[in-house]
Amino acid sequence: MKNGFKKQFEKNGFLVVRNVLDFDFDLKPVLNDMEFIMNRLVHRFASLKQRKKLLNYNFWQKYTFLYKLNIKNFDQYFNIRLPKENIKKNSDYFASQSIWNLIKNKSILDVLQKIIGTEILSNPVQNSRIKQPEKFLKKSSMNDGLSGRTPWHQDAGVLSKTGQKSTDLITCWIPFTKTTIKNGSMITIPGLHKKGFFNHDSDVKGQALLRNNELLNKYKTVPLEANPGDIVLLGKHTVHCSLPNQSNNFRISMDLRYHKGGQPSGRDSLPSFYVRSKSKRNITVTNYKQWLAKWE
Repeated sequence: MKNGFKKQFEKNGFLVVRNVLDFDFDLKPVLNDMEFIMNRLVHRFASLKQRKKLLNYNFWQKYTFLYKLNIKNFDQYFNIRLPKENIKKNSDYFASQSIWNLIKNKSILDVLQKIIGTEILSNPVQNSRIKQPEKFLKKSSMNDGLSGRTPWHQDAGVLSKTGQKSTDLITCWIPFTKTTIKNGSMITIPGLHKKGFFNHDSDVKGQALLRNNELLNKYKTVPLEANPGDIVLLGKHTVHCSLPNQSNNFRISMDLRYHKGGQPSGRDSLPSFYVRSKSKRNITVTNYKQWLAKWE
């Protein structure tokens, strides 16, 4: 399979690669940082009387409590990209050393190199998602891609027109919890990416939504179930969505994105930089502080 990564990816438009990451070394630090953020939010939004009890809760219990407080843009505190609108100097987003370590992770880059070659740029179109059981979601969040269902789309749909034409974008989807059909895995349609880019609209949340997506009902879908340590790669024309979380448990995932060296990112206003190259001169961002400075 290792020698057939590129062939399988080009044939299907996706690739599930097992056991790429180590949970304790690569993934647990991110979850620990999320726990830290959660505790800071408890101190910020809970009353003094509530804090002592809340700080003894687990992550999911804290999340559920704070979610009910209707905190504006609550999920943005755990998202690894800036807000889509009204960006300010003090806008909240999730940027920790553990995220930087994942972006530069050698095992991820080794897999990507088999598909797009040695010149690899980090793409700024990225997200992290905490999806709670749908039965707990507010109606307004049912179709919010960060906390609820993600609609049918292609990732090229969130790029500029230049990026749609000229950027070889690959999404590296990383599960931090076991992901199954029941708790809202992604589904895709193998081979449909070969038809190229389809028309998209923006829904009420500003998300890219495939136009006339009811026409997809005639195609057979494949669930992209994965375990912590696995990665799921998607091409920019891969048609996919996520199912509702009908389980009793939360699921956490992260979308890191990369593109081929020498190409535009498709989001020119946001930072993009080489994470792998044959030329050392291309590697200008080498540590967490430099990466963070690019976003400030």
